[in-house]
Amino acid sequence: MPRAFSIIALYALLALLVIPVYPHFPSPNELSRWAVAASIVERHTLEVSALLPLLGGQFEDLAESNGRVYSNKAPGGALIGLPAYAVARVFTGPPSPASIRPTLTAMRLLSATVPAILLALFFAFAARRCGASAERTAIALLALLFGTPLFAYGLLNFSHALAAFALFGAWVLLFVSASNRNDVAAGALIGIAVLSEYPCAVAAAVLIAFAWRRAPRIIAGGLPFAVILALYNKLAFGTFFALSSGNERNPEFRELAGHGVFGIGLPKLDALLHLLADPSKGLFVFSPVLLVALFAIPRARRALATPAFGALIGTPLALIILYSGYPNWHGGWTVGARYLVPAMPFLAMLLVFIDVRPRELVLLGASIAAVTLTTLVFPFVPGDFPLPWMTFAWPLLRHGLIAPNAFHFVARALAIAMPFTIVIAACIAGARRRVLSLGIGVVVAIVFGLLVQLSPAAPVERAYIEEVCFDRAGALPRNGTVHPALLQRADAQRKLPPTPWPF
Repeated sequence: MPRAFSIIALYALLALLVIPVYPHFPSPNELSRWAVAASIVERHTLEVSALLPLLGGQFEDLAESNGRVYSNKAPGGALIGLPAYAVARVFTGPPSPASIRPTLTAMRLLSATVPAILLALFFAFAARRCGASAERTAIALLALLFGTPLFAYGLLNFSHALAAFALFGAWVLLFVSASNRNDVAAGALIGIAVLSEYPCAVAAAVLIAFAWRRAPRIIAGGLPFAVILALYNKLAFGTFFALSSGNERNPEFRELAGHGVFGIGLPKLDALLHLLADPSKGLFVFSPVLLVALFAIPRARRALATPAFGALIGTPLALIILYSGYPNWHGGWTVGARYLVPAMPFLAMLLVFIDVRPRELVLLGASIAAVTLTTLVFPFVPGDFPLPWMTFAWPLLRHGLIAPNAFHFVARALAIAMPFTIVIAACIAGARRRVLSLGIGVVVAIVFGLLVQLSPAAPVERAYIEEVCFDRAGALPRNGTVHPALLQRADAQRKLPPTPWPF
């Protein structure tokens, strides 16, 4: 599968070169996990209180129990990234503004990038085992890695890529390459998924239900990770069954978690529509190529055995329904609907069951443009930027700004050009002579983005990010009269870690 391996290798290369840890932006989701690893290595405790002065008083992704402060995240991502932190710490020294970027990046590579690459390998293997041609496998893989928000979350220290790998890997082991040994391995992957993202328990139940005759072996594989979670809960929160998300420190998060089951209630139609079609975050807005996957369902039904098909459809459906009952469905400053990243490999897998046609390639080109442009500039998009690849990312890129990457140490022109050159190379590797159709999709995404009208406050918000996170002094005043309080806030945030980058 040389085409598939080329696409995977190009993604891996991009992940090594791009280091999206921005100056003065202590990304809460990422650094919450980083703080766990740092506390274990430095102080041999799960409590992160000692790191709070470094992270700043506004740091919010925390849990509190008996006056002690912990991460509010499921522990899987932090524990898997822990060895990488320990190795990087040998070279960087103890936690400091200067050590955050290299140690956080090391953790990200192990707990997010490697899982994304392993997911891609599982995906290519499953596609070929299901009878897909090399072309269909390459197009579907290109869609998964470069045309869905998985692209972003393999570059960030979130746990979505890890959960996506674990759930999809379990599906492959259970239904594509089944054996007694693989049942146990699938159980281990399911355990990792739940240890990393608690709501994945719902998806895990679907997978086990469709393999119910093998449930004892699956459960045996997952049992060690259940024990790890129970011990973590006991050490941090006093009981085996107390979860971090049930001990939120932030009052708003605590109020949210008080409704339903840790904040998730009954599905609501408006939340479902937002998840799928919100102009700023919607799944099909960022990845319209996945609309084509819906038309592949009848072919997938004919090609797969009933349990394999049921799990392939039921797993993402369960996640979509689950998060349609979550008031915080958007997940904050994100690329797309980040909570649905674990569902995306299952949806992309459907693409291997249909013939590659121009319309699919056009939608794929639009997806790649939306996802990669947004991610490679600033993958923490506020919610008030519809079609953010043009309304948010493009103006920053036009000012010469792009995510921190290795080429900034050579020349800014290369820092801007090389990440997109790698994306283009992946497109050529996947589509080959049909790459023109992808180009048409890119143009379509750009044109639609140019038609969007923003609120008057949106340019100021964008300028604030430019001023603080890209160290571009004077960006706020260029947008006209700015309230003094906003300038004071920017001055205060510029004192926060991580350290500057040579933009």
